[in-house]
Amino acid sequence: MPAHIFGTRETLQFDIAPKDPESFAMRQVDIHAAGTHVTATDNGVYVPSFLFTLHRTLKSFRNPARFQPRADIFGDRGPVDIHRILADAPEPSPDPGDLPDLWAFLQFGDVTLRVMSFLIPTAHGVYLSCETPSRETPQQPGIRVVEVSVDALARTMTQAFEAVAAEYEGDKSSVS
Repeated sequence: MPAHIFGTRETLQFDIAPKDPESFAMRQVDIHAAGTHVTATDNGVYVPSFLFTLHRTLKSFRNPARFQPRADIFGDRGPVDIHRILADAPEPSPDPGDLPDLWAFLQFGDVTLRVMSFLIPTAHGVYLSCETPSRETPQQPGIRVVEVSVDALARTMTQAFEAVAAEYEGDKSSVS
């Protein structure tokens, strides 16, 4: 079976390796977001967890508050500044309340633990921010930002979810 590739590297892409006949619970998945290979150091996903988090993220897209800009908190700040605030940047910053949890993205288990990513709605659009430690200068991670279509993200994640779920022979009750 060939690899499955969904989405684009510039926004969000899942490159799902062929199923390993030796391990039904693990799968190699390379994830690119905002032009960054976010699973460069670890791309082995635990399938039940991966399916659950993809499903939960897709369900969260139905919450209208997820994509409401918060000018009352962030004013006219851009997505990079908002990312820094959500990532607990040093003061002086407004208190973002529960927005870091609401706007968090790429929470796909151990493979993305080193990634800090948000879907940030502003008055001008929705932006995907992605911060990963740099191999060259790990003390100075870079924040990459790209404007995204929520529908395109949902389509990419749905395709990845369906491809992995169709080939997974274990319990899928947590995603029904």
